[in-house]
Amino acid sequence: MVIDGGFAERERERVGELYWAAFGDKLSPAFRDCPTGARIVAESLRADRMLVARISGEVVGVCGYYEDGRGAADLSWSLLRRRLPRAAALRSLVLLAILARPGRPGTLILDGICVDGAHRGRGIGSALLGAAAAHARRRGSRAVQLSVVDANPRAAALYRRVGFTATGRGTVGPLGRLYGFRRYTTMQKQVDE
Repeated sequence: MVIDGGFAERERERVGELYWAAFGDKLSPAFRDCPTGARIVAESLRADRMLVARISGEVVGVCGYYEDGRGAADLSWSLLRRRLPRAAALRSLVLLAILARPGRPGTLILDGICVDGAHRGRGIGSALLGAAAAHARRRGSRAVQLSVVDANPRAAALYRRVGFTATGRGTVGPLGRLYGFRRYTTMQKQVDE
């Protein structure tokens, strides 16, 4: 397995499929239908904000992160407006804003980690998290932070196993039914040690 920064344009569709498979349930309420959401999310992905795991040249996992206040899925107003009617773009922007995680000085905020279902259990997720920690150290960050929803205990167990600890909890309140989860836990790992 090889983990590199970024992906080639020819890999965008594959990276988008992985990202949508992992996060489509919570992103889909922002779009009129899943195919529209999947297409827009794939278009929004920023190669310069992603670490990509490949086996024999095939993309098998990705880990996005925030850079300069924008995540790996850069679902900006301008992109949404180019792809959706004004009212739909505004609705999408509002529903997506609730899911955004603000940056913190000295902390690399992760924006989604996902591994192809056929390749889970092989250490790819752990390797991506290790690569994220190394990336954070190179850029001078002291910690890596992520959020995990209460509906994903397997991911939370992985994060604890590789050294992340809970630093806070939050809720999406009454919108939980819409997003498919009610609560999330913010977890952090120190990387400056």
